[in-house]
This record gives sequence, structure tokens and C-alpha cells, in this order.
Amino acid sequence: MIIALLRLMRLYYSLPLAGGFIVIVFYLVGGNVTHIYKQLVLSFLSLSGIISAAYVYNDVCDVDIDEINCPNRMLPCGKINRKTALLWSIVLFIAGFVFAALCNWKFFSFMCIIGIALIFYDIFSKRIGIFKDILVASLMTSLYPLAFTLTDSIQTVRLKVLFIHPLWLFLTSLGYEMLKDIRDFKGDRKINSPAIADYSPKKSFLYISQIIIVTASLITPLPFVLGYCKKIYLLASIGAIILAILSTRKKPTIAIRYIYAEVFLITAGSVVDLLVFGP
Repeated sequence: MIIALLRLMRLYYSLPLAGGFIVIVFYLVGGNVTHIYKQLVLSFLSLSGIISAAYVYNDVCDVDIDEINCPNRMLPCGKINRKTALLWSIVLFIAGFVFAALCNWKFFSFMCIIGIALIFYDIFSKRIGIFKDILVASLMTSLYPLAFTLTDSIQTVRLKVLFIHPLWLFLTSLGYEMLKDIRDFKGDRKINSPAIADYSPKKSFLYISQIIIVTASLITPLPFVLGYCKKIYLLASIGAIILAILSTRKKPTIAIRYIYAEVFLITAGSVVDLLVFGP
């Protein structure tokens, strides 16, 4: 049961996303987090909890679709029942909001908006077509303004990176979600009357997603070119571009793994570059 509940949480997504938020905060304060250590821990727990809760609730909402797209997931294969999963989602949401409230009221308010948007996504995502992908990309990018609710910024050169990376992350997330739409089309057709037409089966949809992903990767060298980051970041950027290009040669099921690796590489490269070379 415990393993099944943990697998429902998609920790391989929720923990890296929360970790990415911590990296953003590091850039916001020039690497000096000693004065906000408590808030950093609480915000990490809050984000991890709410993102995990959304994944669990998504499985509750999409169990019929997952029987076709992902029959090995915990609900379709019967390793956990729907009521238990729903209760687990509620517990995680409550825990996430409690941790957010312990940070400060600005962070809590922003997390409430994110939580509501995630619930909306879980309920209506299969009915709003491409707007689903735009919503996810917007939620991913919201980690940047969220960081500004946690603490005041410190004026360093690296702070300017936070005004470049949101565009990269938005476009990358958008392309990633479009690839997932293509991968999951078979099961998503169970929705008989989507409010917005579904274009994912069309070949042009795949080409557009690939163009978006590669274009986004070409944004990543800008912080180095403009002098905001150093050589370690540049190496990560080059790797990200290579991964983005290679993803266009793969089927969507495999391509999304390349994009996941790209985001992880930029995140890791950003924090290592900061730790090695300083603010």
C-alpha cells in the first residue's frame, strides 16, 4: 500500500520541480540562503506536497483513460482503489497548504492560486485541447514569480537570469505537453465531446512541438552570452541543445525523456555554476 501511494505521487516529477524552485530562490538571493533556511525547507515541502497531490488527483480523474494509456498505473491495475487515492490526495493538499501558510501569507496566497489551477487542470484537462498544454506551461513558469513571494531579491548579475529562463521553461513545457498529447491520444479519445478540437493526431502538431522545443533550447545560452553565467552553465546549455535536437529524432514516448533530461541538466548546471563561481 505504501509503495502504491508513493508511486501515485510521481516523486520523479514533484521532487525535481520543487528542487528547481529552490534553485530559482538561490539565484534570487545570490546563493546566500542562510537567512531564509526555514522558509526554504517549508516551501520545498509545500510544493512537493501540492504537486504530488495534483498528480494523485489526476489519476483519480483519469482512471478510465489510464486503463488504455497507462494500464500499469496503480489505479487501473487495481493496486489501490479510487477512494483511497482521493483521500491521499486530500491529505497531501492539506499538508502542502499548511507548509505554505507557515512560510508567509504571500507565498500561501500564491500557492492557493496554483492549487486551484492544478485542480481545474485535473478535472477539465481532457476537454480544453491545446489550452491544457498552455495551462501546464504557465503553471511551470509560475515557479519564478512564486520565488519572489518567498523573499526579497538581492541585486546580483545572476538575478537577470530569472528574466530569461521563464521563456525557456514555458516553451519547453509547452512542447513537452504537446508530445504527451500525441503519446496519449488513444486513451484521450474516450472523451466524446471535447470543448476544444484536439489536433494532437495531426502530423503538423508533432512538427510544431519539435520546433518549439528546439527554439526554446536555443534560448539557454543567453545567460552565458550576456555574462550572467559562467562556463559550467555553458556546458549545460550545450547539452540541453543537443538533447532537444536529439528528441526530434525519437518517438514522443522517448522524446519526452530527452526533454525531462534537458530541464534537469539546465537546473543542475545553473546551481553548480552558481556554487563554483559565486553570484
